[in-house]
Amino acid sequence: MKGDLHLHSYYSDGMLPPAEVMKMAFRAGCDVTALTDHDTLDGVDEAMRAAREMSLAFLVGVEISAFDDVADMEVHILGYGVNRDDARFRAFISEQKGRRRARSEQLLERLAQHGMPVSADALQSPVRRELSRSHIAAALVKLGYESDFFTAMHKWLRFGAPTFVPMCGVSCERAIDEIHAAGGLAVLAHPVRLDLDRYGRRELIGRLCDAGLDGLEAVYKRSSHAVVKELKDLARSLGMFYTAGADYHGEGNEIIARKLDCEELLARAVLPG
Repeated sequence: MKGDLHLHSYYSDGMLPPAEVMKMAFRAGCDVTALTDHDTLDGVDEAMRAAREMSLAFLVGVEISAFDDVADMEVHILGYGVNRDDARFRAFISEQKGRRRARSEQLLERLAQHGMPVSADALQSPVRRELSRSHIAAALVKLGYESDFFTAMHKWLRFGAPTFVPMCGVSCERAIDEIHAAGGLAVLAHPVRLDLDRYGRRELIGRLCDAGLDGLEAVYKRSSHAVVKELKDLARSLGMFYTAGADYHGEGNEIIARKLDCEELLARAVLPG
């Protein structure tokens, strides 16, 4: 099967509603896909209905914000096939949403201190979604503080920016445990983006494997063939599967439909029909 297992909707920091994201995946040639919004499952039902209408196999997904103390960095863990009705997992997601909300409030406070107050009206959205840095960046453009989204994001909201606020996530080990407790499989998102050299990346992945990590997102956007091969080989050597994902958010980002070699994961997909 071909698919893209890393897509975002406007329930987190994507630009499109879940149904439209599924349409884009279908047009890109996917047989299977997943909605993996940050720390929320709010868009899953909409996405699943749309996927069924287009005869797409669908995986319930979520991207959990975590933090690795050893590497001192934010790490994202993708959870697939979780039982979204599991009481423990719903409580965990609620906890994660609280962390994201607190971070957004701190970002808005720091922007105001730098002469860029952002009103609630500028942050209005068509759904009751969680506020993200993407929403704040769009508001900075809307209010005339910056000329474009890219500048607003990189100048004020990324690591190293004067108003940046780090995400206070749970440990990677807890993220993996919570995903497993809800019946899901845990995959390291975009390892190619980790700010580590090759050896540091291998060390981190090895530790997460020991903690129960199930797979690696080896195919990511337009990663080089050499990097993809390295990550696939690493996954195999550690007894893990690998996945493919574009980290799709909307405009300026293309969905990829790549052959998937993860039978254990695909067995958890909701099949069309």
